Amino acid sequence: MIDIIGRMAKRKTTVSETKRVPIERTHRTTGINLPADVWELLNRVAFQRSKLYGGRAIVSALLVDLVERHRKELEKELAG
Repeated sequence: MIDIIGRMAKRKTTVSETKRVPIERTHRTTGINLPADVWELLNRVAFQRSKLYGGRAIVSALLVDLVERHRKELEKELAG
């Protein structure tokens, strides 16, 4: 958003942004095959989050968030 003078207005920080703490991690680039409808849903949610919280619409970040939310379940599945 641009103010009257033509400067970029500062975006208000949302509660979810203040709670996010960046974690130092190494990353790997990979390609995964997803059904088109699943990819569309993930892409739409990533875009909606970017509109609500700012930043870019990144499906990879959405997938990381989903895995983090369900990490205990996934680890439990590995344990048998």
